[in-house]
Amino acid sequence: SRTGTTARLECAAEGHPPPQIAWQKDGGTDFPAARERRMHVMPDDDVFFITDVKIEDMGVYSCTAQNSAGSVLANATLTV
Repeated sequence: SRTGTTARLECAAEGHPPPQIAWQKDGGTDFPAARERRMHVMPDDDVFFITDVKIEDMGVYSCTAQNSAGSVLANATLTV
């Protein structure tokens, strides 16, 4: 992504009961887009947006989907 644009990451998971989706960046939950409220999750289609992308948003984003049956992890790399 170029700085100032919107990055779009997808994390789709289905299950019964419906899984909870959690995002991490580089293995941690404290990241600039979340702190600065530039992170938007669309609950209907499991799409995650970072608006006004900055250099510090670059990294590996992990999406964990978890329910009583277990959990699954997917990684997406954001390059700025």
